Amino acid sequence: MDTRPIKEFCLSLGLTEVGIAPNHLPEPKEQPDICPLAAGKGPERYDLTGVLPGCRAAVVVLFPYYQEPVAGENLSLYCQFPDYHPVVRRYLEKIGAWMGQNWPESRQTAIVDTSVLAERQLAVEAGLGFVGDNECLINGTYGSYCFIGAVLTTLPLEPDAPDRGECHHCGACAQVCPGECYRSGLYDYRTCKSYLTQKKGELLPEEIAILRKTSLVFGCDECQRCCPHNARVPVTPIPEFRHGRQARLTAEELEPLTNRQFKETYGQRAFAWRGKKLLLRNLALLEPDSLKDKL
Repeated sequence: MDTRPIKEFCLSLGLTEVGIAPNHLPEPKEQPDICPLAAGKGPERYDLTGVLPGCRAAVVVLFPYYQEPVAGENLSLYCQFPDYHPVVRRYLEKIGAWMGQNWPESRQTAIVDTSVLAERQLAVEAGLGFVGDNECLINGTYGSYCFIGAVLTTLPLEPDAPDRGECHHCGACAQVCPGECYRSGLYDYRTCKSYLTQKKGELLPEEIAILRKTSLVFGCDECQRCCPHNARVPVTPIPEFRHGRQARLTAEELEPLTNRQFKETYGQRAFAWRGKKLLLRNLALLEPDSLKDKL
C-alpha cells in the first residue's frame, strides 16, 4: 500500500521525520536488562499486535526538541518544555484520525513513550535512525534530541528500509558519563544519573556521589552534549517545544506548595511525574544551601 499520502499529511503538520515499521520487530539474541521505569519486558516489546490486535504496520514519527542551552539550567533539556507526552499524542491522534477518515475500515492507536514496545527499535526499523553507544536513537538530521511516537494501524503499509547507520564509536559518552554506566561495554541503568534522579527513596552514598558530579537535579544530558552526532543539530521546528521554557527549578518555588498545588503548578511538566518530594531530595543533595533543614 502506498504510504506517500500518509507521509504528506504528516509533513503538512510540520513533521518531517516519518517512516513505516513492520508489525514485528527483530528480537535481540539476549534480552537486555530493562530499567524498571520502562513499561515493557521481554518478547512483548517486539510484537505490535499485542498492543493493537490485527496491527500490520506502524507510522513512526520523531519529534525534535533541541534548543540552545541557557545559563543556570538545572533541568534536563527534554523536561524544560511542556510535557511532551500530551503534545506528541495530539499530533499522533490527528494522524490516526486522518487515516481513519480516509480508510474507514482501518483501526489505529497512538503510542508515545509509555507503551510496552521497544520504541527506539521501532524507529530504527522505520528508517529514522540508529542506536548509538549511548543507547540513544540518533537521527541524521536532529541527532538524539528527538521524542519517538507512533500510530499503529491495521492498514497493510509497506515498511521502509531499516536504518543501518552506525555510531562513530568515539568513546566520548563513556568518558563523560557521571555514573560510568558504559564501562562494561553495555549500558547499565543502575548508575545512570538520569535514572538516579528519578529513583525514589533514600539513595546510597555512591549514588549521591554520581548525582553531585553535574548540576542537573532531574535527568542528565551529558552523553548527548558530547556526542559528535549532535554537533550541528537544528533547533526544534515543533512550536510547542519553542515556548514555555523553564530551565531551572528551585527549592524556594517548591517547598511552600502542597501536593495539590504542586500538581496544579507543574503537572504539565515532564519533571513532575515522580512528585515534589523527590525533586526536593535532589535539590537538597545538589544545592543544600537552598533548603537549610526544610526537608
